[in-house]
Amino acid sequence: MGTSKQLYDQIAHATTRLAQRKAREMLVAQREAARKQAADRREDTKRKLKLGGFVVEAGAEEMSGAEIIGALLSYREKVVATAEREQHRQLGAAHLAQQAGTRGEPRLH
Repeated sequence: MGTSKQLYDQIAHATTRLAQRKAREMLVAQREAARKQAADRREDTKRKLKLGGFVVEAGAEEMSGAEIIGALLSYREKVVATAEREQHRQLGAAHLAQQAGTRGEPRLH
């Protein structure tokens, strides 16, 4: 009977260790997911700040959010041709370069 008690204890100990290992693995996975989520949030915040900087660079900070969104939606609907988009891109790049040169600040990309 002593042998079966030892086997029972060994199985119980192994089961406990397995549960602890799985719990640790789960915690590691949760931490990694939280880190990724935080990194994604930081990247999203950077992107939004950059887009807000473009609004300021364009001199549109006095416009309401609805006006800005309306103008962008209208642009997306009307400007389909690649050549037209390229003209707008060049105009914006020239404006950013001029602003950067005037203030001596780095350009927004």
